[in-house]
Amino acid sequence: MTHRSILLLVASTITLTGGTTSPVADVTRQIYISATDGSGAPVTDLTAADIRIKEGGKDRPVASLNPATGPMHVAILVDDAGSGAFQAAIAQFLERTLARGQFSITLLNPQASMLVDFTNEPSALRDALGRLGRRGRLQADGDQMLDAIDRAAKALQQRKAERAVVVALTLTGGKPELIEPKNVLNSVRASGAMLNVVYLVGADLGMVMGDGPSQSGGRIEQAGNGNGIIPAAIRIAESLQTQYTVTYTIPDGTSLSERIDVSTSRKGIKLTAPSRIKTK
Repeated sequence: MTHRSILLLVASTITLTGGTTSPVADVTRQIYISATDGSGAPVTDLTAADIRIKEGGKDRPVASLNPATGPMHVAILVDDAGSGAFQAAIAQFLERTLARGQFSITLLNPQASMLVDFTNEPSALRDALGRLGRRGRLQADGDQMLDAIDRAAKALQQRKAERAVVVALTLTGGKPELIEPKNVLNSVRASGAMLNVVYLVGADLGMVMGDGPSQSGGRIEQAGNGNGIIPAAIRIAESLQTQYTVTYTIPDGTSLSERIDVSTSRKGIKLTAPSRIKTK
């Protein structure tokens, strides 16, 4: 065989085997969603074929949709102005979700004080609940709640929590004077946490608690009055209990976008899903 023939044979072999070019690998991303029907009841039979995802305005193939089984880390933030109004609601929330993760409870009094760090130990959580009773009227401070959300998000990010959740319960809202709301929303997005809010009529939520739930894939629940607080907390618990893990793919080399749109082809179903996600 001539030298030229050998070169042609080598070139042919490289062409047939793909040479040294590495195979293209799609990027897989994961989000959490939940769904309810027209009556507000959880929908638990969604399939990947029911879901459509656009990221950065582009359709992205849904690779899988399965019930979310990973453990949650839930930071509960309580701004009750000293009234004790959320004590029973948090007890109901924990009763429904305790087996699914670990929980911390922080009380604004008005400065934020962590009553218990992340744990699933019933006695420790019970002791923290006991400190959420009526304590006398306190002066509201919107900056304190925003700072508590920011700190909770950063703590969840540091823990690399698989399913990071913040539940903020407020009588007064979170209109800031000193803290920049966009910085807090950036912290929530960087942590991947789902921000959920329970509030009463008249609370001035501001940007973080007003927009944060829809951006992060959490729920916002207006309690209406004191009688509505427990049902509002239960709805958030049910949403977390019936979440799905959704994975979708992006072609290798495609720039990631923080903007995402999740929809369903099934009629009469409302999705709780993020509209902004972290890009790293």
